Parts: sequence; C-alpha cells; structure tokens
Amino acid sequence: MGKLAMKPKHYQKLKLKVFKYLYTAKIPGGIKKALSSMTIRWKIYWASGGAFSNASEYHYLNDNHIDSALKSIIKEYLGLGR
Repeated sequence: MGKLAMKPKHYQKLKLKVFKYLYTAKIPGGIKKALSSMTIRWKIYWASGGAFSNASEYHYLNDNHIDSALKSIIKEYLGLGR
C-alpha cells in the first residue's frame, strides 16, 4: 500500500479507536471480511465512535482517505502488515 493521505497522528487516533472496538466486536463473517467490504469498514468506523468529530482539524480528509486508513488498520489488527 502506498503512502496514506492521513497524518500519522490522526491515523494513530483512528487506529486506537478501531482496535478497541475490534477487540470486542462480533462482526458477521469475521473481521477479515472487512478487508473486502467497504460497508463493513464504515460500520466499524462509526461503531468505534469515529475519530474525526472536529471537522476543522480534519478538513484535508475525504471518505477515500479514511477508507484507505481503515483497510490499513484492519490489516494491522489481523497481523497482515500495513
């Protein structure tokens, strides 16, 4: 995967929230299914509380940036690298 558009500090904030959620989540079809399903990734994002409530701080991100970060975070969670 190439370089993410998301700043490292924002990536880490999102990663912490997603990891915390995934640790206890029961995802139909398993967490690995989230790698191929945008719908599941975004359900995970919102269920984890989302990391970006202050829109002015995250103005540079769009949905594609967040989705790419979610894929990377899920790969890390599954031990598949970044």
